[in-house]
Amino acid sequence: MESPMDLQQFWNAISILIRNYHTINRKLCACVISEVKIREALSSDETESDVAVNTDTLFKYLQNIPKVPNNCRGFLIYFKCLPKKNENSIRATGIVDFPKSSFHLSFESDAVDDFQIKFCKGQLNVENLNPLGDTENGTRWSEYILKPKLIKWSSACTDNVNVGGSLRLVDIEKYNSLYNEFKKKYGERAMTLWNEAKESTDPLKFIYEDLAIAAYLIALWQSDTLSHSPTAFADLGCGNGLLVYILNEEGYAGYGYDVRSRKIWSFYPPNVVNNLKEETIDPSTFRLPPDVDWIIGNHSDELSPWIPVLAGRSSYRMNFFLLPCCAFEFSGRKFQRRNSALSTYNDFCCYAEYISNHCGFETERDRLKIPSTKRIAFIGRRRNYSSTNHSNKVEEIKQIVENEKQLYPNTDNSEIKLREKVETVRNCTQIDKTVIDNIVLKIFLLLLNQPNVSQNPTNTEWLVGRSLTMPEIAIGLQKEDLKQIKSECGGLKTLLRNKHEIFELSKPDVVKIRKPQALKNVPNNVQTVKKRACFFYTNHPQGCPLSNEACSFIH
Repeated sequence: MESPMDLQQFWNAISILIRNYHTINRKLCACVISEVKIREALSSDETESDVAVNTDTLFKYLQNIPKVPNNCRGFLIYFKCLPKKNENSIRATGIVDFPKSSFHLSFESDAVDDFQIKFCKGQLNVENLNPLGDTENGTRWSEYILKPKLIKWSSACTDNVNVGGSLRLVDIEKYNSLYNEFKKKYGERAMTLWNEAKESTDPLKFIYEDLAIAAYLIALWQSDTLSHSPTAFADLGCGNGLLVYILNEEGYAGYGYDVRSRKIWSFYPPNVVNNLKEETIDPSTFRLPPDVDWIIGNHSDELSPWIPVLAGRSSYRMNFFLLPCCAFEFSGRKFQRRNSALSTYNDFCCYAEYISNHCGFETERDRLKIPSTKRIAFIGRRRNYSSTNHSNKVEEIKQIVENEKQLYPNTDNSEIKLREKVETVRNCTQIDKTVIDNIVLKIFLLLLNQPNVSQNPTNTEWLVGRSLTMPEIAIGLQKEDLKQIKSECGGLKTLLRNKHEIFELSKPDVVKIRKPQALKNVPNNVQTVKKRACFFYTNHPQGCPLSNEACSFIH
């Protein structure tokens, strides 16, 4: 049974719903409030007058019900809903009715269900009002998606509910139109380029993420709040160069820099290829072309904390866009959390904003709509000091960086430690084979835990040993063993996964010996090709439980 709520909590939930309906209807990119009218009772005969007001009045009343004037009967709210896969917007009308403690939302399209929410005796009542649609699906959505979300929202703080909203700095309708246009224009073309270049990364993630980022940047650059469009941009750590390709094709001059070229670069048009630069970006010596006035850091990893610094110490007209992902210090070491109450990502976002503010920017934060959990972006397009003080600010920025590098140096005490030109393979395949074999055998014996079993005993069930957690296995190994595999990305867990024919991993990080399974569906006249020796035949005290014919490995 659901917990009772009070009237204020009910209207808190409605307040958040009005701002965030699109978050529970995945067909929509956004619902924009186009107009609000207050419904006032003029006299005792209950006649009403609808007067246009701003949204602040609406939310002020919803979030403080005891102070709502007696003559306020409610509000009419007119929405423009933007579907993700359709350029045509859908009009909708919301009715806030204070005397009836209800909210009604209706749409000028049968594709979206109308519904009504009422508050009675401490309980919510949600009713689907779309008899022409799929009644069963509509009722299920109302009961299992809308209602639980309202209950959760009823106890949420509404003071800053709009701070974390998505796409706050751009015209959402403009953004949605651009994104739909780019999907049609570049989606299939980019997929073809991906296949021709034989790129190994996931095209569905990277293509649609960069299409959304391009749409966001152009919507930002075309907004009324920007004094002029960029002269040229520089995407630092551009990776596959797809964002540079889209922006160049849309008429925006700019360059992409990365420490390593990618196969796909050569498949772009010549004008784009000429703008992609294979270059190591050392922040102490790197210089941008003179026409660049926007720096882009799109998942720029080690360069992320440097993006506002590079922009801040460049010319006074320089701006930046930063979408951080992996967190790093100025020295290139992994980011050390400042606030243990936050996740590493959220803590780094606060740190990036702190650095930007101290570099002299009026830092703006926004949340993008991209297929990634790392979607908080920072924009610096205005300074918090005058141009006459720019040289002093540059010196101040240099001191900030030096202080941070001294507080959080990298392990080898070099000036800066960024990514190498040749990418290191780190999957435990580069360790000497004899070292690997030795560590694998040690782990196997730890799990077996049967030192006194004689070789090939009779009438005994094949021993599978015990289960151990990863920390228990680590304790059983020598420090030198751990040191050798820790240097490889993934370490102990990666090693165990690579030896999946010997070990079986289950959640949460529990390891046991995998019992060999006989080959299945192999015709008698087909000779199975075996390439590796059977680990169990050689190392298990009872040998392999399978015959040579049934085993996948050589006996």
